[in-house]
Amino acid sequence: MKRFCELLLNDSPVLRIAPEGKCEILDFDHLPFGLRTEDVSFPDFYGWVSNRALSIGRTHAKEILNALRVSQTNRYEIAMACRGLSLSDAYWLRQEGDERRWEDINLFEHPLSVYISGISLSGEASGTRPQEKPSPIHTPELTTFGVSAKGWFREDDGLYLYKIGKYELPADEILSALKICHLSYQAASPLEEEKYLTGQRREWIEAVGEKVVKSKLFTTPEISMVTFEEFRTFCGYYGLDAVEQAKKIDMAYYDKMQVADYILNNNDRHEQNWGFFMDNFSGRLTGFCPLFDHDHAFSMQKDVMSQTTREYITLAEAAKTAQAQCQVDLSVLSDMEKPALLTDEQWAAVKKRGMYLLLR
Repeated sequence: MKRFCELLLNDSPVLRIAPEGKCEILDFDHLPFGLRTEDVSFPDFYGWVSNRALSIGRTHAKEILNALRVSQTNRYEIAMACRGLSLSDAYWLRQEGDERRWEDINLFEHPLSVYISGISLSGEASGTRPQEKPSPIHTPELTTFGVSAKGWFREDDGLYLYKIGKYELPADEILSALKICHLSYQAASPLEEEKYLTGQRREWIEAVGEKVVKSKLFTTPEISMVTFEEFRTFCGYYGLDAVEQAKKIDMAYYDKMQVADYILNNNDRHEQNWGFFMDNFSGRLTGFCPLFDHDHAFSMQKDVMSQTTREYITLAEAAKTAQAQCQVDLSVLSDMEKPALLTDEQWAAVKKRGMYLLLR
């Protein structure tokens, strides 16, 4: 027999979906931004849930789904298998008859499966395989965005995302020098690598010149992230220009993002790779979240197109306009030593891009 399904924010139901698909709004002001319209339909809900699930294009996605015996083709089913739980926000799905509460199931406070996180990071299990398939599945790996190999692990001071991506480290150095707000990354220690990766996988990572890096979770049960992709959907409901609305939230931050992406020559600032913080109590946006995900930076490609402007322009053109307003101190680049993981050619290109903006 089909059952009702509720979408909740923490312990507060915000949307009810009847067995026949009719959606009843219970708390409009706390709906996800991608569903914050007066006439939510089941296709809207289905699309929002499906978009939470990992893409099959993510590194080790097949291995994760095989280990959990979850569909590889139905993203809605993938998300439903883990109650839609994510570490990006505090939304989740509860079927009729399920008596569990947020405190019973949330990913922020409860143990994560090291077995699944290990597969997510390396494609190989470093922990002990569970004897039975959990139901529902309790892992953030089914709802973590991005295509790079990565996995969530709990440490003494909180949750960390480990990923394969050496360019996060020089990007961190440069953005720190420029005083542009960003998520901090650090190299995993040999002991941490040994704890979460098999010996064979560590040897492969070293052989291809990559690094295992980690960053601390920047959301909490009280503060969620809203991607620009979801914000754009919300703006579309009301005929608003999403980029212009983003500028109104914090123009200075928006401008600094243009400068950062040009200096790093980052060709991966897609709509899930930037966004905003939402206060879960009020349901309102409070500002931009830190810049993150720079493992595709330092491309040697010329004239990379901006993905964060309304106009069809290059990163250089976007940064030139932005720098005139935000005046990032780019002179510090000339005083920096070359970050260890950049080639001489890449570092020269970084400084050349900085000089281009200084002379404009």
